[in-house]
Amino acid sequence: MKTLHRLAVLVDSCLLPSVRGTGRGLPEWILRGLERGTPGAAVHAFGAEAKAASDAVRTVLPDALTGHSGPHGAGTDGVEAAAALMETGANLHLGVRPYPRADATRVFVTDLQVHGVAAALGPFTGTGNLRPFAEGAAAGVRAITADVPATLSGPAIAGVLRGELGYGGVVVSDILDAPSVVDGWGVPGAAVLAWIAGVDLIRLGPASGAGVRDAIQAAAARAVADGDLPVDRLEEAADRVARLRRWASDPRMPAARG
Repeated sequence: MKTLHRLAVLVDSCLLPSVRGTGRGLPEWILRGLERGTPGAAVHAFGAEAKAASDAVRTVLPDALTGHSGPHGAGTDGVEAAAALMETGANLHLGVRPYPRADATRVFVTDLQVHGVAAALGPFTGTGNLRPFAEGAAAGVRAITADVPATLSGPAIAGVLRGELGYGGVVVSDILDAPSVVDGWGVPGAAVLAWIAGVDLIRLGPASGAGVRDAIQAAAARAVADGDLPVDRLEEAADRVARLRRWASDPRMPAARG
């Protein structure tokens, strides 16, 4: 029983659910998850609604990760993006896109994080121009998001991102309730494959609910029992996510290098 409870806590600590506006409060399953170890939530709202949602999450978990797609693009630098995100209560920018010039990616990531907001750079595909991700890793980017199919690919995550680029921070999955994922693997199966591949934090979209979370828990338990998903892989993922969460509470912490 203790082993099953420990596994459930590990799984919860590697999930990032999504919340919309909080006119009716946070969904019960997200509230319970935050109490059990879920590290925070991605906020799908803007302006005052985004701030209210972030505040609702932090009422339950004061040091929660609160992710947001944030501003990014022409005319927005890292300093401006950090200020805009902090106004919404966000401490994790989930929408940092690589610039055509790799050194510009480094500057944006550095400016954003110096001003207290963790950057999640992506989408990482495992192919094509990898220099922006190498620059981001060198700048100490706190998170990198992977698209599908890279989210489910060990060669892409463990081989290229961890191995070739030497990235040691958090890898965030693509949103796993996208139709391409649901139709191909189902959310629970995709979550397990992503953890096996080396992803740390599974991002669930607004369409996910308590049933999806429970199904992921069950799928992870089966994969562990079958020997497909080592518990130490989940422990490694949970540790990286915990470090990101601590950094978001105290951005002066050094970046992870391995």
